[in-house]
Amino acid sequence: MIKYLKEYRFYITLFFFLLIPIIAIDTSTRAPHDYRLYDRAIIALTAPIQRTISWTLEQMTSGFQNYLYLWHTRQDNVALLDENRKLLNVIAGLCETEQENLRFRKLLNFQESFHIETIPARVVAKDVSTEFRAVRLNRGENAGIKKNMAVVTNEGVVGRVLRTTRDSSDVITILDLLSAVDAIDERSRVRGVVEGRTDEICELRFTLRTDDVQIGDTLISSGLGGIFPKGVPIGTATKINRKNYGISQDIEIRPSVDFSKLEEVLVITRSERNPQ
Repeated sequence: MIKYLKEYRFYITLFFFLLIPIIAIDTSTRAPHDYRLYDRAIIALTAPIQRTISWTLEQMTSGFQNYLYLWHTRQDNVALLDENRKLLNVIAGLCETEQENLRFRKLLNFQESFHIETIPARVVAKDVSTEFRAVRLNRGENAGIKKNMAVVTNEGVVGRVLRTTRDSSDVITILDLLSAVDAIDERSRVRGVVEGRTDEICELRFTLRTDDVQIGDTLISSGLGGIFPKGVPIGTATKINRKNYGISQDIEIRPSVDFSKLEEVLVITRSERNPQ
């Protein structure tokens, strides 16, 4: 008997698998109280198998649906990340435009307050040599810029035009050793000449040891020489060394313009405050 069961186990198993749906269909047409004994036996035997098959199918269906959901979610995330990067670039561009507009508005207000005619220009390069402290502008002779024209910002004096080409200009800043701007102490009206010393500091020269200059005083352009209009800020006195001998004093000046952040400037073509 066992030998036949082993030999025909495939067919017996196949028979049972075919018999189960038939009995299930037959059983489903009757109410539970009408089940016969073999119906109950078959249901008891097949219920675990049916539950297992049903659970497996549900898990496979759920897994496939989750896979499709995650795949679409991943595609949506990639699209959202790409859109987010684009929006961040747009926001950065708008912020930069806003800052640029604010700087130009300040330059315009400065121009109106001093009654000057100017040519706006952008700083495109800085001299990295130790001999000159200069910047290059993106506008030149074609825009009407000429040698020795004054260059300013809303913060104060930048320098003067040293040389020009058709489309660019080199400006020697007040930090350069060759630069000299006639200045007045806004508080005491003491006169002197602001000359460049280092990449960050200028000095006020030709003041007497008895002249009234104090730390914190603002130095402005005097208007002498016909280059800079009168009253433009040059810098602030930050250190004073009055010697016990001699006739002069050493005064350190911090420029009003932050040259490390210099981006846009105004080249003065005519000023109503310049002496005639």
